[in-house]
Amino acid sequence: MAGRKDNDGCGEGEDRYRCAAILHPLRRGILRLMRDGSERGIAKIAAEIDQPPARVAEHIRILVRQNALKVVPRTKPNPPLYCWSPEAEWARKMLDEIDEQDAEDG
Repeated sequence: MAGRKDNDGCGEGEDRYRCAAILHPLRRGILRLMRDGSERGIAKIAAEIDQPPARVAEHIRILVRQNALKVVPRTKPNPPLYCWSPEAEWARKMLDEIDEQDAEDG
């Protein structure tokens, strides 16, 4: 895995938080969906991955906090949209490595 520094696959500090963010299956699903660069709201993401919007919102907040996704500014009262963050190259690399490992495992 990208940034691998110890036995659990996560480094220290920020690397550990990023690793934890991407290792959750629902967050990986959200990132795979958003990888195409499109902008989506929580309701659309939730519908596409068949999860409740509240659950998706919780995981989106984590991905935004780790700069994997970013909030697209909109005028009120429109709900926010989210898209892939330009600072998320680390997430692409980790996701690619996870997908590659999953393909090798079966």
